Order: sequence, then structure tokens, then C-alpha cells
Amino acid sequence: MAGSPRSGTTLLSAVLYQPPAIVTFMEPWDGMRYQPAELFRSLRQEIATGTLRSGKLDVPQLMQTGRVKWWAEGETPVDIDVASDCLVGVKWPAFWQYLDLLPSTKFLITFRHPFETISSYKKKGGALLDGLDYDIAFNRGINTELLAATGDESLRRILLYERINQELLRSVDRDNVVTVRYERWFEDPDGLLEEIGEFLGRALSMDHVAIRRPSAPWDLTVREVELIREHCSSAATLGYDLDVPVSLP
Repeated sequence: MAGSPRSGTTLLSAVLYQPPAIVTFMEPWDGMRYQPAELFRSLRQEIATGTLRSGKLDVPQLMQTGRVKWWAEGETPVDIDVASDCLVGVKWPAFWQYLDLLPSTKFLITFRHPFETISSYKKKGGALLDGLDYDIAFNRGINTELLAATGDESLRRILLYERINQELLRSVDRDNVVTVRYERWFEDPDGLLEEIGEFLGRALSMDHVAIRRPSAPWDLTVREVELIREHCSSAATLGYDLDVPVSLP
């Protein structure tokens, strides 16, 4: 599960956490240390113990309240019982960089309207506020490119979004890739879940997740809106309307 930061990868990971058929791991730190084959092997070994320690998804909170929350990895072990043919999924936004290297691995890649995504970069703060991807070695190349492109943080946030989405668009027609638009969780959740289920070969439900559309206004200035309209050519390809009225704070 991969895509731009703040594009819905966390929600997707929570929806697909459906043992015994599927177990998902949200940003396990081993994903930054191991090659993919070794990573999945280690996660399956962990599953076989009957206890999960990897990943940052607050599983008890999800199961009890339907809320999608983070917690510290390894903080509270989770007992689990899985099927012999259980699927294992890993959510790391930056794993889009593996798309050309793993042609037989199934990818679910996420997209979200640029106004919402780039606004969310600002609200999240940290590296994303600076217009950079998360500060891990995996992202060093793209961050170097962005820093060389401009010293304008507002523009850099937009270039970050566009750089990742243009890479994703190169892969959307591949047989091992399915796209997940964030907006469809609120507009057509059953249809989206059916498409994902067909792709994964599993019957899926979403009864365990309480999905709520964000209600806060976009945190964008007039200048940022114009910059998005100027630089986000991927929006037209994805069918996102950049001429919609923008509710500014």
C-alpha cells in the first residue's frame, strides 16, 4: 500500500486489516531495514507466533471503536489467529519506489485531490510542511531533488505531490496495480471494496472501520491554490477538478 503521504494509505491499511484472511502492517520499521522478500518473510514468521508486535496500527482501538489510530510500534502485543492462506500487506507511502522493481507483487496505490492532500501536508507539519517527504534514507533522493528545485516551501509542497503522483500514474495500467481514490471511501465504499476484494481474491467487509469525511476547511492561501492549478497537471489525468470553489480559512 503506497502513495503520496496524506493520501489515504493509513485508512486503506486499517480497512484491509481483516484477519484471519488478511493482516496488514502499518509502517513497520523493518520496512526501512529489510529488502521486500526478507521483510515479508519476517512478518509471516511473526504472524506464525500468534502475536503481532510490528506496525503502528492501534488494533485494539480499531476493533473496539472503529477509529483509525497510531500507536508506538511494539508497545502492546496483539494476539492473532490467521488462515493458512492469509495475505500479508505492508503500508509504507514511500513503497511506490518499488513499483518498477516488483512486477509480480500486488500494489494498492492511493490518490487524493491535490487541494486536500497539500493542505494536509501543512497541517501535519514537520518535513511535509517544509515540502519534503518524511526524513528517512528511503526518501533521500526525492528530497534532494526538491531542495534543488526551489527554496519556496509552498511551491515545494506542490512539487512533492506532483512528483509522486506522476510516478504513480506510470503504473496505473499494470495488472499488479489497483488504484484507490480516497474520495471513494465516502462516495462509493461498497464499489471500491468490491474492486479491491476482486484484486486480492478475498471477500472483504468494512464493518470494523468508522469512516468519517474530514470536515475542516483546506489550509491553503490564494497563492497556493493558483500554484496548484499551475503545477499539478496530474490532477486532470486523475479527473480532479481544480476549478471548484475553494473554501479558505
